[in-house]
Amino acid sequence: MFEKFVKEKALPKYKIDQLYQQFYQSNIDSWDALTTWSLEERENLKKEIPFSTLNNFEEFISKDKRTIKTLSLTKEGYPVETVLMKSKERNTLCISCMSGCPVGCKFCATGQMKFNKPLTSSEIIDQIMYFKRKLNSSKENITNIVFMGMGEPMLNLNNVVDAINIIIDPKRIGLGRRRITVSTVGYIDQLKKFLDKDLGVKVAISLHAPTQKLRESLMPTVAKDNTLEDLIDLLITYQKKRNKKITYEYLLLKDVNDTVEHAKELAKLLRNQIALVNLINFNPSKELPFQPSSRKRIIAFQEVLDSREINNTLRYSYGNEINAACGQLANIKPEASS
Repeated sequence: MFEKFVKEKALPKYKIDQLYQQFYQSNIDSWDALTTWSLEERENLKKEIPFSTLNNFEEFISKDKRTIKTLSLTKEGYPVETVLMKSKERNTLCISCMSGCPVGCKFCATGQMKFNKPLTSSEIIDQIMYFKRKLNSSKENITNIVFMGMGEPMLNLNNVVDAINIIIDPKRIGLGRRRITVSTVGYIDQLKKFLDKDLGVKVAISLHAPTQKLRESLMPTVAKDNTLEDLIDLLITYQKKRNKKITYEYLLLKDVNDTVEHAKELAKLLRNQIALVNLINFNPSKELPFQPSSRKRIIAFQEVLDSREINNTLRYSYGNEINAACGQLANIKPEASS
């Protein structure tokens, strides 16, 4: 975030270390709090670098206090949504890499809103820093970060990679690589470039259909030119090279992709892979025509995967009531707020 300023000012290493330590690790709340720098140095810093590239943070908190969603604005006034999900074991932050999304998956509210812009690495990091400061007041930390908010990471590859390097840098945010998950719908050329960087983070593929025809009907923008066959071939090659598990996200839509036959096709598609299928029941939205699967359908679906030794789990959705659950981020202010 500060690379240009550091280079132009030819800052000595100890000054850079002070800046990084105070901003990223001590979680200061303004440049005035950078007390390891002189007043003159702080004033110069204020003139050249905004403390946050995102502003007007507005919080919405679920009734059980386990989910906090923020709406913030870029300098152009574009909306950005970020979600903190709290459990006994972890504090997971779901961050956005775009304002809006150009992919337009038919089951995703974000995809139905206007695409505004890809976020800069600073705008991605400032989502994290907002919640780091918030949790610091109660002596808590962010334990996991998922790129599963607004936007498609592979269509903002350079800024996402720059942000990841800041997140894993021990002198900056310093989060472990395996505590970061990047979710993508599978733009093959960009995904290959990302995998070749071998950043050590987890990869999750938004699959949602076991056949090319069904995937094209649900995800037409990406699926037509990035076929399921080519996507799976790339991921199998990656697994053989790195011996790392791939997570496949599968959103269950009533009478669309949730039958026993769909489960059998999915198991066939993923056989002989190091895979985990994350089943997600659909989170209803007024803007979308789909409905969630029944409990009976979900159990039957899982039984098929279990019988074919496909590792799977049913993911609990946080923040449904405040429009903070998977697929609901669409710049809609919920009725329940803090």
